[in-house]
Amino acid sequence: MANIRVRPNGIIQYDLHIYGQRFRETSKLPATPNNLKKCKAVLKQINAQIALGTFSYRDFFPKSKKIAKFEALERQRNPEGRMPYFDSYAREWFQRQLPRWQDTYARTVEINLDKYLFPRFGNTIIDEITLVDLERFRQTLTEQTKANGTPALAPARINNIVGQLISVMGRAADELQFRYPFTRYKPLRQDPADSKPLTIEEVKCFLTHVTPEWHDYYVVRFFTGMRSCEVHGLQLENIDFDHKLIRIRHNWVKDKLTVVKTRKSRRDLRMTEPVYQALTRIIDAKTAANISVGSNHERYREFVFTTPIGTPLSTHYVSRNLWYPTLKRAGLAKRRPYETRHTAAVLHIAAHENPAYISQMLGHSSTKLLFDVYAPYVANATGRDGNAFTELMSKQQVVRQAAP
Repeated sequence: MANIRVRPNGIIQYDLHIYGQRFRETSKLPATPNNLKKCKAVLKQINAQIALGTFSYRDFFPKSKKIAKFEALERQRNPEGRMPYFDSYAREWFQRQLPRWQDTYARTVEINLDKYLFPRFGNTIIDEITLVDLERFRQTLTEQTKANGTPALAPARINNIVGQLISVMGRAADELQFRYPFTRYKPLRQDPADSKPLTIEEVKCFLTHVTPEWHDYYVVRFFTGMRSCEVHGLQLENIDFDHKLIRIRHNWVKDKLTVVKTRKSRRDLRMTEPVYQALTRIIDAKTAANISVGSNHERYREFVFTTPIGTPLSTHYVSRNLWYPTLKRAGLAKRRPYETRHTAAVLHIAAHENPAYISQMLGHSSTKLLFDVYAPYVANATGRDGNAFTELMSKQQVVRQAAP
């Protein structure tokens, strides 16, 4: 059972005796009559839950360092019976899913489980997790802040973490035959990031100011819309000059070469003439140089694009050493390196390419994203916004002309 006492410094302390162990937690409140009344109300709840066998240490003392000790004792006294604890089931579920996942995605899931879900739900019997528990957990994630006071986690990241809990619970409900608790759950609203594609004039300006050895790298990026990981994982064997094709087969992610994730991502890009010329110069330069960069980097010889010391490019390297310095020299507004992909989409739409072809080029599953995201920027790329429609209506004299 639990009691309260006043420490010599005048602070109210909770004193719990449970599972043969003593736990003491400070309330951080001075022993005023009003505070004593508040603590006695909390004490009443603690003792009631202890009597019912439903007491959760972390619910009353969420920041305590003694949570792990209490939960270990709890599990010794209450081993898994009809239903497993959340962490036991989730670990087994994780191992079963590994053959289906890319290494990078598996690492993300592992982080979500170890850093967020196990600390909160690990010691909970799996069929006792409710929608209210999920929403309270999500609230704690939204309240986390950085040192400057801004949110530590974006809505998309929170939805990703909570989505892992939903995946585990959905599978558990099917396999263990209990009622799925999250039927009425709705994720946080995610406002799409503002896109800032470059106009054709800005592309020209950028290519003028980029250092010469990286000019062709950015020609490929601006005119194909390849993702950073696809460009950086591009292999010499996947450049087909005879048929003017770039075969997207690999990604370079977190210092590891992986195969592309989806059927749509695995695609063949037709080289336009500027891209064909750029890749020809790049490959010719690599062949002519034939410079040994040491045994440590021999395995990277098949990469089309590498750093000056012969290692594969990373997004961090490109951002810090190429993209942002060039934007600054060119006097262009700051934007993400990913805007090369958005720029390629907008320029192809502005050139009246077939939407189906553009979607295939970008590796999209449908043309919907083209019109949802990129259409508003086409007017800037073409310098026309409704003018063609106005000219057509005028030629056909659909609208009566104003009197001179």
